[in-house]
Amino acid sequence: MRRWLLSMLFLSVGAIPAAAQRWTVEVQARVSRTQVGMGETVVYTVDIIGALPDGLRMPEPPPTEGLALVYPTPTVHRQYSLIGGRIQQRIRYSWRFRPVRPGKARIGAFRLQVGDQTLATEPIELAIYDAPTAPPAESAPNAPSAAPDLFIEASLQPTIPYEGQQTVLEYRLFFREGLQVWRSRLVGSWETEGFWREELEVEDRPLPERVLRNGAAYYTFVLQRIALFPTRSGMLQIDPLTIESEVSLQPDPLDPFASLLRPGPSEPQRVTAPALTVTVRPLPDGAPSGFVDAVGRFRLEAEASPTEVSVGEPVTVTIRLSGSGNLPTLTPPRPDVDTSFAVYPADDALTLDRRGARLTGTRTLSYVLVPGRAGRFTLPPVRLAYFDPEGGVYRTLTAPLPELVVHPASATPTAPVATASPAAVHSRSFSWIRWLPYAGGGLLVILLLLLLAQRRRAARRPRPSPVQPDTLPPSTLEPRLFYRRLEETLRRAAGRYLGEDVRGLTRSRLCDRLRQRGLPEAEVARMARLLAACEAACYAPTPPDPIQTLHDHREAARLLEFLEKKAPSEEGA
Repeated sequence: MRRWLLSMLFLSVGAIPAAAQRWTVEVQARVSRTQVGMGETVVYTVDIIGALPDGLRMPEPPPTEGLALVYPTPTVHRQYSLIGGRIQQRIRYSWRFRPVRPGKARIGAFRLQVGDQTLATEPIELAIYDAPTAPPAESAPNAPSAAPDLFIEASLQPTIPYEGQQTVLEYRLFFREGLQVWRSRLVGSWETEGFWREELEVEDRPLPERVLRNGAAYYTFVLQRIALFPTRSGMLQIDPLTIESEVSLQPDPLDPFASLLRPGPSEPQRVTAPALTVTVRPLPDGAPSGFVDAVGRFRLEAEASPTEVSVGEPVTVTIRLSGSGNLPTLTPPRPDVDTSFAVYPADDALTLDRRGARLTGTRTLSYVLVPGRAGRFTLPPVRLAYFDPEGGVYRTLTAPLPELVVHPASATPTAPVATASPAAVHSRSFSWIRWLPYAGGGLLVILLLLLLAQRRRAARRPRPSPVQPDTLPPSTLEPRLFYRRLEETLRRAAGRYLGEDVRGLTRSRLCDRLRQRGLPEAEVARMARLLAACEAACYAPTPPDPIQTLHDHREAARLLEFLEKKAPSEEGA
């Protein structure tokens, strides 16, 4: 009997906390704003506070009138605290709605089933206007932040560059905790008028880092990093950058398997980084003699080979210029020799390293010197005057060249002359003249046979295709590298077609020049599409689709074939 009474007493005592716990759950609902314009969104947030049971199911969004749900799955945030020796939870569910028509809108009561009790909130009335509106001044101070779930941030370093100085433009994508973002791609065109630009490499599959912005937690990664070189001073404009990304919500950020077992639905979202206005400073006065347009930090090397030749034999001078300046656009140095030598440019190769936070590289130039007279020559050193923007001063680099020894041109040796009597000489001369017609006829036959054989070989030789196999990069390359090389190939072909250097032209200007030269509109449009595809591929955190890459490769082959066929006839005309 005593044991039964003790058991009943124990169960009664244990039921007291359970009964008390039944009434410790509180539900609060609020909106980010009560006045919403068409095209804007409103965030509806529900806080569930208390000692919640395990396995609480995710609630359904409240019913609405005049509003549409942006995402069916809410953003979830959990917080735990210890109050009075008990663990208390705060779970926050946030839904985003957009208005469907002006007038009155309504968010109905939110209902939550906890055990055997049903908790409900009061409905909320909203006013919808035709035009966007600012949040009302009487908003509660504890209303949730209206910070966006997804945005792009642009940074420029340095912010006020000199003309020709490398400045790095970086675009970062920020997204709220609980969101998943992928397949980011460029929308529309993006121009940097007044800048020469070079793309820098970023991670194809970046690992987002967690940061705080305006008191809210975000994840972020680098979308794009570009090295810009201003080609003139003054106020320059960088176009807005618009990215479209696939965005979905994780059902529960604290559940590591939620995105695998219950992936949330996705929908495309566009975000835009605003246009940037850049103030470019002109280069200061006091430039040394020989300065043209080199800006940055450089190293200079030079060599000549061979150092001992005869008159008329070539000497190759190789100049290597490396560093982090405007290597693609600067006027390169060249040997400063007198009229004793003829100078011929031989090669100009540029190798860029895009892997770091800044663009670096090496430009290798070759010149052929042909001496016109014999002697010993001390070649003047190669010099490069440049402006160092970090130090704010002009500097001059010097690379010595070796001494050259030029011998006189070797004379052709003459055959020894034998003496003979006048009769013998007369007899030999007469004999040689007698055979002259036969020798001339034989030589003519030999020349005709050689000419006929050469024509036959030329007829059998296959004519080269207008697009050589090595003209286009293979479509099997890593996508970013493929599109980067494809853009270089297209611009080289356009430059040959126009007969000018098009490296500094924007896409729109290049297409205008092709149109003015008489390129058919269909081919101009193809060029514009391909260049836009090259730019877009460099912005996507995930690689482009292989089928699209193969399609662009074929389109580029057709365009290059057309340009190669058209250019000779245009020049001939």
